[in-house]
Amino acid sequence: MANGPPTPPPTTDVEIQDEARMSDASALAVEASSDPASESTSNAAPQPPLSPPIQLQDPYQLIFPRIAELSSQKRWIELIDIAEMTEINASNDQQLSRLFVIVPLILAYLIQNDLPIAKLVLERLPIDIRMSPLISNLGSLTKAYSAGAYEQIYSKANALVNLVAQPEFQQPELAQVINAMVECFLSSFRDRTFLLLSRAYTSMTLSLAEMYFGLGADELLPIAARHGWAYDTSTKVLKPVPTNETASFFPPAASSLANFNFIAQSVSLLEM
Repeated sequence: MANGPPTPPPTTDVEIQDEARMSDASALAVEASSDPASESTSNAAPQPPLSPPIQLQDPYQLIFPRIAELSSQKRWIELIDIAEMTEINASNDQQLSRLFVIVPLILAYLIQNDLPIAKLVLERLPIDIRMSPLISNLGSLTKAYSAGAYEQIYSKANALVNLVAQPEFQQPELAQVINAMVECFLSSFRDRTFLLLSRAYTSMTLSLAEMYFGLGADELLPIAARHGWAYDTSTKVLKPVPTNETASFFPPAASSLANFNFIAQSVSLLEM
């Protein structure tokens, strides 16, 4: 096919200006099509938000700092009330984070010498939580306390403390609370034991006292002296001070509305 005659070059001012505008437009189009930044911007995937949405903690973890605070202040009745209300109101009782509430609750009941309720709390737990090492050890301590097995009480308490000291136990805040509460439990238990033995014995050998209190002579004798007990170094016999003060493993606990609701709910769950 024959080509037509060539286009004559622009000669007038208008033709020259039109030619310049067409050249500028063509250059801009070529530049835009070859710009990698423009291409990457148009093809880039949508950017995710700067931060993911915050996941709300479950009620057990949310209330734990308050429980830890009350534990450090030895305000056991308030701790029990708050833990009970959390137990009642929480919707998912299968979570392992429930241990942040249930373990301090049981220990507080033991410190308060309210063994029946402590046992009831254990019995109402789901099997998965009940079989966890922490609850299993705490259950063994509660069982030994219920049986009045003095030597086992101390060994089970030590086992619980040793458990939370292991590297595998990854809740240091809970471990700290457990350690402090176990120490308080043993202290309150020994105080009650001093009262019980003062009513039951007029004298006892040092070795027997060591068994009852789970302490060696170096630790036991200063504590016994503070309770007014006399010690005969020649015979190694301790003489308790007679007392009329009553002591029992199972005194009535302080009542509260939360306590009543908790017991009622526990009984209903056990009957299901």
